[in-house]
Amino acid sequence: MKSKDTATPPAGPASFEQMMSRLEGLVARMEGGNLSLEESIQAFEEGIKLVKQCTSVLGEAEKRIQQLTEEGAKTMGGTDEVTANEEERGDDELPF
Repeated sequence: MKSKDTATPPAGPASFEQMMSRLEGLVARMEGGNLSLEESIQAFEEGIKLVKQCTSVLGEAEKRIQQLTEEGAKTMGGTDEVTANEEERGDDELPF
């Protein structure tokens, strides 16, 4: 069996970009068609784990962005509603 790129990646947390790069490499190797059945299964298994990890990282990033957006809206004092009302009225209309 070849142990070329099927070795376990280095220990420690990988960045999202590193995980995506590894996943792309696995896909390219599998598409190349030069892997044995066992190597293909191992690559597929590692790919599934990477997809789950990437999905988790993206979910956390989405939560952080949502929190930051909500905090920003609170800091601005809800100016979006005022702006929307002003846009409905027009520049030449009075607010009452």
